[in-house]
Amino acid sequence: MYSDSMNINKALPVYAIIFTILLFLLQHISLFPPQAKSIDSPQEVFSAERAYKTLKHLLQENKPHPVGSDLNKVIKYRLIEELEKLDIHYEVQKTWACASRYAACAEVENLIGIIPGKTKAPYLALMAHYDSVPMAPGAGDDGAGVVAILEAARVLQLEAPFDHPIMLLLTDAEESGLIGAEAFFNQHPLAKEVGVVLNIEGSGTAGGSMVFRTSDKNELLIKSLSHDHDHAYGFSLANEIFKRMPNDTDFSVAMRANIPGMDFAFVGERNHYHTPNDNVENLDIRTIQHHGENILSASRDLLSKDWNSMGEKYVYLGGTYGYWSQWKSSNSLIALILSTLVLIGALVSSKIKLQRLSLGIVLSPITLVTTIFSGFLGFYLLSIFSGNVISWPGIDWPYRLLLIGSISLGLLAGCALSKRFLQELEMIYGAWFFWTLLTLVVTLFLPDAANLFILPLVFGSLILLISNYVKEQYRLTFLLLTLVVALPSTLGLIFSLEQSQGYKLVLAVLPFAGLYAILISPFLSSINMKPAFSIVGGATLIALAAGSMLNLYSEMRPQHVNIHFYENLDSKKSYVHLSGNYKNVAASDPEPLIEPLASYVDTENTKAIASYAPEYKFRYWADSISSEWKEPSLEVKEKIKDSDSILVTLKSHRNASRMILLLPAASKLKSFNIGSQVISVSPSTRGAYKGYYLIYLNGMYDRSADLILNFEDYTKEVEGYLLDVSTKLPGDLDELYKARSGIFSPVHRGDQAILIKKIKI
Repeated sequence: MYSDSMNINKALPVYAIIFTILLFLLQHISLFPPQAKSIDSPQEVFSAERAYKTLKHLLQENKPHPVGSDLNKVIKYRLIEELEKLDIHYEVQKTWACASRYAACAEVENLIGIIPGKTKAPYLALMAHYDSVPMAPGAGDDGAGVVAILEAARVLQLEAPFDHPIMLLLTDAEESGLIGAEAFFNQHPLAKEVGVVLNIEGSGTAGGSMVFRTSDKNELLIKSLSHDHDHAYGFSLANEIFKRMPNDTDFSVAMRANIPGMDFAFVGERNHYHTPNDNVENLDIRTIQHHGENILSASRDLLSKDWNSMGEKYVYLGGTYGYWSQWKSSNSLIALILSTLVLIGALVSSKIKLQRLSLGIVLSPITLVTTIFSGFLGFYLLSIFSGNVISWPGIDWPYRLLLIGSISLGLLAGCALSKRFLQELEMIYGAWFFWTLLTLVVTLFLPDAANLFILPLVFGSLILLISNYVKEQYRLTFLLLTLVVALPSTLGLIFSLEQSQGYKLVLAVLPFAGLYAILISPFLSSINMKPAFSIVGGATLIALAAGSMLNLYSEMRPQHVNIHFYENLDSKKSYVHLSGNYKNVAASDPEPLIEPLASYVDTENTKAIASYAPEYKFRYWADSISSEWKEPSLEVKEKIKDSDSILVTLKSHRNASRMILLLPAASKLKSFNIGSQVISVSPSTRGAYKGYYLIYLNGMYDRSADLILNFEDYTKEVEGYLLDVSTKLPGDLDELYKARSGIFSPVHRGDQAILIKKIKI
């Protein structure tokens, strides 16, 4: 019997590793979006192929269509045709509006379609935006959301009328600061009649459509989503993450209007986000299918419910081996207490001494730290050897092998330390009591993430209790079941985080790997450490070497590089600047440029090239020549009688898409009027615009804009700067433009030609 036990324990590491691989694959497969339904599917079924056909028609030019552009207007008319085909009554809301976070304005054209219900209100609003950023065709962001809504509306119309009417809200200028949503929820009379919002977004070109954000009281919403839905996916942890990110969606505007709802998005292949690769050809049609199933499941249930009460705050976790779980957030602490009691009961039955348990609890975070440190060190060394900051590499596997190898080295180091002082069972109990302490902290301070830790604890504590009644020689093998319940909350998140964050934020991935390392290390303690370190270390070195020598970028996963041309119209000096990361201006830690682009600019020295911010230094710059473009104009029309207000007209004379007015803080600008809106302003406190009042006008092109500038005390002339910005570059930069191709790509606002002149008001 003793010999059998010894043989089982020696084989335990092999079982644990194989078990982990199988569990990870199962978890990964369960997160695949559903298969797309064919175009010949019954009419009452959502068909991604039908929606995809519509998307190809809408985006047939495969070009960007930012707010105000001619192509955006063409797409608006195509959307109107689609609404007419569906026999859906619609209106166009055309108005000036501005973002709430900063003074960015545009004249927007929102489309509002209505499917009547048994009552006139409140409406269920299905919302997506149809504009794109200046550098992307916008198939994922947010063409997929638009056509998913249209196809879902076609199905819902067959089943109408419901207890509530349905509103299709297709917004404009989301990419310029959620301006279209601001226009609707702040100006349109129907906004007060909206009862629930489902917002559909995209941040990549593939992956499952997950609910990543909800309003606070969400019980009714979450139950509606999970009702009769086989592929519900999301985790309330995303709520906590999104609160701390600079990203935003139209749903934020609805939330500020105190309208409950859910926000859906996908994040697969996020390297394509806001780049030319966000096109119809690269979009995974299964993602559209998942969008549609989310919309239909939630809509059908919500449309038959009373919305006077949204219920309580719920936490949720979808995609755990394909299963969905949800409960009241207030029950998290109760579940934690009960699980802790079960765990204590299991400890008492195990007869492990408190002293040994305490040592296990202390050693667990050491394994966590060694895993995180080793993983980070691997990628830090790679960045040194390759000379690049690693974000989304063109070839996945050298970097995934490096991730696996480097964290495994940290895991082995932690395991080697723990086995010197503890037996396997003591390590297991120490790990789970440390998990309990961590769960308590998360429950108290990050309640939306609590279920990610509580669910494994509930089942893990029960498994530990039951294990005390399993024959001793089989006990450790039985306890491998704890890995089943823990893996979705740890390694199961890594692929999603890798897809959404890349390796530039590898520290976002490593804590979850570290948590799994704590739980699996007891099962690896019988490994012969020297050969294990040799094998894992060798694999890690191979990954380091491969990552250093192979091309980091490819046409499908290019380096994001924007070309910026600055021309000072007063000094007649011009410069070109390359931004080697996501930021559109100079950064203290830009992603290093690679050849041939690095040879076009000064990579060593910094220079002040923005006349309005001489203290702001740019990297990756070079001298350039004049564009010979006609300068923008600001015409003072009149001083408003008996006020400190001035009417001015701004116009670009080269069809620039954007104009920027900068006025110094000393001017004491209070607000400005545009259209029917009065916008309060305050000076910027950071970046190149620090110390200036900043007014963005988006979607300008061939139009002019009238502004009324309201000062606290207009007694003397005000000096400032006027900028007009286009994505079209001067012809003299054609050679540089051609060099920036293949493994390079613009991103977000992308290439910009910026003309700068001093103005007086």
